Amino acid sequence: MSENLSGNLSLGPFVLTAAPPGLWFGTQAVEMAHAALELLATIARSAHGATAAQLWPLVSGEPVVDEEQLGEWVGRVNTALGRWTPAWYVAWFPDEEEPRFVLVDATRRSTTMAALPAPRTDIIGRDDAIQRVVSELRAHRFVTVLATGGMGKTTVALAAAHLAASEHPDGVHFIDLAPFVDAELAVQGVVTALGCAASGVEALAALQRWAAGRRALFVLDSCEHVIEAAAQVTEALLGAGPATAVLATSREPLRAAGEWLYRLAPMRLPRPGEAVSASQALDFPALRLFIERAGVPDAGFVLQDAELPLLVALCTRLDGIALAIEIVAARAGALGLAALARQVEQRLLQLPGPPTAAPARHTTLFALLDWSYQLLSPGEQQVLRRLSVFRNGFTLDAAIEVTTGPAADATGVQEDLLDLVAKSLVAPVRGSEPGRLRLLDTTRAYASARLDEARERDAVSRRHALWLASALTEAERRWDGMSRAQWLLRYAPLIDDSRAALDWAFTPGGDVELGIELTLSSFALGRQMLLVDEFTRRVEQTMEALVARGMDPAAKGAGGAISSPHMRLIFLVGCLGTGGSARMQALAPALKSLSAMAPDATSLLHRFGACNSMWALSVAEGDFRSGGEWADRLTQTAEAIADPVAHLVAGRIQAQNLHFMGRHVEATEMARRVLHEAWRTIPLAYNPSPVELRVSMRVVLARALWMQGLPERAAAMALEAMDQARTDSPLAQCQAIVMGSMPVALWSGLDDTARALAAQVTDVETIQGFGYWLRWGKRFGDVLSLRAGSPLPAMQDAGFFDEPDEVLADHLATLDERWLSPSCIQRVEAGMVGWCAPEVLRRLGERALHEAMPASLARGEALLQRSLALARRQGTAAWELRTASSLASHWQARDRAQEARALLEPVLARFTEGFKTADWRAAQGLLAALQ
Repeated sequence: MSENLSGNLSLGPFVLTAAPPGLWFGTQAVEMAHAALELLATIARSAHGATAAQLWPLVSGEPVVDEEQLGEWVGRVNTALGRWTPAWYVAWFPDEEEPRFVLVDATRRSTTMAALPAPRTDIIGRDDAIQRVVSELRAHRFVTVLATGGMGKTTVALAAAHLAASEHPDGVHFIDLAPFVDAELAVQGVVTALGCAASGVEALAALQRWAAGRRALFVLDSCEHVIEAAAQVTEALLGAGPATAVLATSREPLRAAGEWLYRLAPMRLPRPGEAVSASQALDFPALRLFIERAGVPDAGFVLQDAELPLLVALCTRLDGIALAIEIVAARAGALGLAALARQVEQRLLQLPGPPTAAPARHTTLFALLDWSYQLLSPGEQQVLRRLSVFRNGFTLDAAIEVTTGPAADATGVQEDLLDLVAKSLVAPVRGSEPGRLRLLDTTRAYASARLDEARERDAVSRRHALWLASALTEAERRWDGMSRAQWLLRYAPLIDDSRAALDWAFTPGGDVELGIELTLSSFALGRQMLLVDEFTRRVEQTMEALVARGMDPAAKGAGGAISSPHMRLIFLVGCLGTGGSARMQALAPALKSLSAMAPDATSLLHRFGACNSMWALSVAEGDFRSGGEWADRLTQTAEAIADPVAHLVAGRIQAQNLHFMGRHVEATEMARRVLHEAWRTIPLAYNPSPVELRVSMRVVLARALWMQGLPERAAAMALEAMDQARTDSPLAQCQAIVMGSMPVALWSGLDDTARALAAQVTDVETIQGFGYWLRWGKRFGDVLSLRAGSPLPAMQDAGFFDEPDEVLADHLATLDERWLSPSCIQRVEAGMVGWCAPEVLRRLGERALHEAMPASLARGEALLQRSLALARRQGTAAWELRTASSLASHWQARDRAQEARALLEPVLARFTEGFKTADWRAAQGLLAALQ
């Protein structure tokens, strides 16, 4: 037995035992191979986990670590854990020097995408500035560190943020605005970094709601190119409450309300004429920075006393700009100080580059970048300008792939890149991304201009797009073996490069087919980052670009005439669930054609996607009868594919559709069957719902249980769904409340419970910005207000009770007769929806009875009889009780008390719970009156 399995080990709800070796969840044994147990034990023994080198000998005798095979073993461990709880899993950290695996409890708060980068330990001469910024931030809440490029604004701001962190218990959130090319994306970037999901005009409001009541500090870096957006974000954050603070860096003021400017001075130099000895030189930050950067090992530079005046003059000529000093110092060993000073002076006298209106120090830096670029070897120049296509950080391998042309030497590119790092033209990314590099925004802007000058933009952008496609393919493959949180931590940085690559792909020099592939693969990333609106627009733009080029997939018709990427694009649009639009309607013929493709291995997957999309379109239109036909075809296709995951996807759709058609017993059986297999990860290729099966199936069960007359069990199941959703996503939390707990409470007449749930969904919705579910929550809030007799000014609008969303309208019709619309009635009569049909017929019957005309009385009673018969066929005891009460009440008023009692009494007798619900209490009161 391995020493890793010596002694029992508690892992949250699990216990790892040594004798006999095993893993237990309570009293239930968790099925896991011995090697997997060894793996889990080794990882769990340390809070820091275990490296790949430590784990590999446990599963293989091979000397070299096979990362793919080791990942498969970790996947088996996660599969075994996931069958019992989604909250515990082994996370993979592939960017460490040695890949590391750690056991994670997902119920604990995870690191946000806006986490503050690690502090620098090599800051020179900025202590006073850092302390002053902290002081001003404490006094004014909004400080902008103002300076030209390369002065060290970000360094000072980050150091100040670290010092101020203890005063902001709700976190310090760092957002680099440099990668964003326009104002809307900049605002979206801030919102996304905080985990919200709003866009457009809603983004700022969602941001403000998120910050309300929080003592948080926001660091907005590199604001100068999106000044207006940065100002809007800042004012929204500061308007959220008096505890929020903003620290910005920019080359110009944001001019937002309450801004306090801190102008970062150049690095300190001796005064003109001041004599300085070699020992005193280090007291001046500018000189010290030059000496330290020039004197790194192997640089070959040693400062002589006689050269001090020359060094002082040189640093003065560089305006004390930190980046300029570092760039020049990197050349000191090769050129010598005298030659270096002459070249710099010549370059500055020429002053090439920006317009004369640019700030003098910015002109200096631009000139120094140009000077440094001219001194690079042709290979180094090529690498630097080509790196400018990256919007975010990049690894060494990524840099080689994108900058290497057909005849380039990868080894030479690597050496050139390392030389660029040594020359301060490429910088390491500080924080939690070891090995990642980046161009500072000033350097990237300069290098980008050189890329255009070399006429390499399209060729390099193509390689960048191909690299990105490969990286996104890797992300899709890794999805199955990583938690969502760890997957996002690794791949979320690709989002800015995705935007840039998609923008290029649809330019005249771009590649439309590559753009389609990038649209497909990046949508999954955007969806998991809650950027659904933005990437839905990307999908629609892709479709429009195809149409403009005469390549409209919907016009192709026959399945064989449409390429695989085009098919997947059609499926994706269909699965977005925005049925009814002209685009969706236009896609329906192509989807139907694809669903009838010949059954070979490839076309089966296409058929599956087409059926899935057609089901989504049907449901969006509230046509569950048609949805049932597509769900059946989806199930048949899943059987032909013989993939357990395909069966799961089809099972989820069947359970939901069966429920909405009123076949609750079958829906319950199917939902439980799917729930039993919910531990499986659904690959991104299947366009998985952003709400996991363990949540969505519990929602179906909660609703079905209520329909079947088990309201207490329904409420308990809905609560389970909410608990599961907390370790899923904010979107899952919304669905669990809005589709599960709230309807159950409202149908049960537990208005106080529903009101509390409404507050919860409002908190999640308004913070996260999911507009669709926010509408549901608002409408349910209207129901509660009407029940309480509260006036609603919006009721003065003639269209207040008109609800265009068919599925929401069905729910509202079961809660208040005034929402019973002709469209809802027509769909019930046509058999397009079944779950609410008994209640719709009951409300129609009561409406007719209230007319009190002979013909309407007969029609009303007939409708109630239809409702009663349908409820019995469906097994919906809850609807049956309501209809039996309505009919019994009608008969009581017609001196038919004995018939009324004979109808109502056996219905009530079948109830074994729910005695506090409004329906049961009303029925019990009516029965007592009939005695």
